[in-house]
Order: sequence, then C-alpha cells, then structure tokens
Amino acid sequence: MAGDVGTELLRDRISDLPDAILVSILSLLRLDEAARCTVLASRWRCLFTSTLLLNFNANMPGRRDIIGTVNSILAAHPAAPVRSFSAGWSFLPRDQDLSGGGWLQELARRGVEELFLDFNFRDWSHRIPDSLFDCSSLKRLRARYCTFPDVPKAGAAPPLARLTEIELWRVSISDESVNFLLSQCTALERLKMNATSKFGRVHIRSPSLKVLDSDGDFDELFVECAPSLEWLFGHYMYMKGGSRRVCLRIAHAPKLKFLGYLGMNFEKIEIGETIFTEDRINVKTLMPSLKTLAIEVSYTEEGYIDWIIQLLNLFPCLEVLYITILGPGSKLLHQSRGTC
Repeated sequence: MAGDVGTELLRDRISDLPDAILVSILSLLRLDEAARCTVLASRWRCLFTSTLLLNFNANMPGRRDIIGTVNSILAAHPAAPVRSFSAGWSFLPRDQDLSGGGWLQELARRGVEELFLDFNFRDWSHRIPDSLFDCSSLKRLRARYCTFPDVPKAGAAPPLARLTEIELWRVSISDESVNFLLSQCTALERLKMNATSKFGRVHIRSPSLKVLDSDGDFDELFVECAPSLEWLFGHYMYMKGGSRRVCLRIAHAPKLKFLGYLGMNFEKIEIGETIFTEDRINVKTLMPSLKTLAIEVSYTEEGYIDWIIQLLNLFPCLEVLYITILGPGSKLLHQSRGTC
C-alpha cells in the first residue's frame, strides 16, 4: 500500500492536463517566465509557442514601420491565438494607413478579446480600420487620439455582440456611430467618452448598458429604454447648457441610481411626464430609484432655491446631493456634498 501511495505522489498530474488549460496557465506568466518552462519537455516548447502572442504588447518606441512589424510578427506565428492587443503608437506619421497589411483583421480571426489603441497625441487623424467590426470576440475596447470608423452598412450581421466595455479618450466619433454602439452592442455595459468630438443627439436604447460616463458635450441626451442603466454622468453637462441649451429626456431607466450634472440653464429636463423648462415646472413622474444627484446652480439666477426644491421632489429616496455653485461668469465658487 505504501508503494502505491509513493507512486501516486510521483505522478505528474500537470502533464495530464489538456493543452488548452496549460496554455491558459502559461499566459498568466511573464514572457520570460513562460519561456523558462520550455526546458521541462518538448511538449512545453510547443505550448510556449502557442502562448507567445496571447497578450500581444505592440508598443515599439523608435521603430519606424510599426504596422509592418506587427504584420510580420503575426505572419511568423500563424497559429498563435491573441487574447489582448495593445498598441501605443504615439509618433505615427500623419499619412500612415492603419489598415495596411490587415493586422486588425488578422487579430479578429484569432479571437482577440481586448484592444487598447493609443495613437498620435498631436492630432486625431489616424482612423481605426473598418475591420474593427469584424472582431466578433471583442469584449473590451479602449481607444485614444484617433477617429472611430463609420458604422457598417445596413443589413450586415450585428457586430461586436460580445463587447461589454468601451472607453474613448480624445476620439473623433459621429453621432451615428455612438448611437449605433448603444443600440447594436447588445452586451455593452460601460461606455466612457471623455474629450471626444461634440455630439448632437445621443439616443440610448440598450438592454445591457449600466454606466454612461461622458463630458456631456451634446445637444440632447435621450434615454428611451435602458432597463439596466444605473449611472448617468455628464461631467460638464451643466456648463454646455449655457450656450448650447442641452435637453435631457429620460423615458425609461427604472434602475438609475446616479444622475448628474443637472443645471437651470438646460433647455429642458424631462423625466417621464415631469417637465422642467426655463419658465415651466410640472412634476408628475417620480424616480424613486435615484440615490445620488449632482446639480449646478448659480446664485445670480433668480429662483434657484425654488428650482432645487422642485427638482428634489422628483427623487423621494435620494440619499446624497452634490451641489456646485457658480458665480458671475460661470466661475466656480463652491462645491459641497450633503446627505438627504
């Protein structure tokens, strides 16, 4: 019996695991650590080759033909899967064609799940290739300093069905593309847009969206149907209202917990059947789900205290209130947080 126990202890159980699990384990190691595993056996050398590009960091400072290099690396490892791809190409020439060689299309074929694209910080001229929409396995997208591609033609198969998170920083993107992402990416939970191009009308019709975090640089935000939405934040939405007359409409967001920033200079705030305009306040629909509200007021505006009181009537279960107080010339005077 003792001999049986000793034999059991000496058994190499790790080698009994299928290749897919071993590749997953190797992918969690640093590249040099994974390389050292190749001395174990010939099987591990093959496994290392399979994991080589699993997390492909294509940041190559000082290299001129970055696109060509990426295509060459992919061609040298035709069977290597790619789970995540990161590109920090800050000094690309303005006339560089990002679609050259089909690298993004190849990443799509290999089932890429995460894309981090950071381009020339001096302008937004570089355009993400249209093959972005071929990345059917993509779950997370982060892009900086670039132009978002146009939406696919009508009738095409729904793209990016697994995409759950989008983060855009200084990205030029059209109203049509934003609204397309909000309506067609059926698994999208988080959309963050900061310092992006100005929008006209943003239309939220998404069963999955939980968080919309933006600068609030749009003319109209219409939440038509967002049953999962919990966080709606426009950092400077109240500041846009002064010159662009922002309109906020919320038709259906039963789980909304955070809303801000709202201000008296909005052209219209419409929540259900409740309407707030410059000369009309009509409270009919309440929003009991809201727990946190952020508002902006100017003490120079007549009736701002009544406006706050009427607004608070909409949210009977409010717990936290953030107030930003502006003075003449929209100068920030005070910010405060209070519990209700």
